Amino acid sequence: MTAVPPDRRWGVDPDASLLWRHWGEAHFAFDPRSSQTHFLNELAVELYSLLQKTPQTADELYRAVLAHHDVDEDEALREALEATVMVLDRLGLIVAT
Repeated sequence: MTAVPPDRRWGVDPDASLLWRHWGEAHFAFDPRSSQTHFLNELAVELYSLLQKTPQTADELYRAVLAHHDVDEDEALREALEATVMVLDRLGLIVAT
């Protein structure tokens, strides 16, 4: 997997007007620009929500998630978060700023 550059900041694409549906733990985001519907897990939705507020680095997102859930540092969580950021970027839902 490609490492996330530590100083890269991501934000929500200002041109994205996603249409959201939520059933239980399943989250779906329809992107009218691409006509694609994306299934997003809880972590992806949480990261997207954080990035709607302000652009952040992967480390800032990681720290925010740890604080929000009041959990200790966890390398598996960091890796999952970085992978999720890369997926959101690849889908065009977030952009590097």
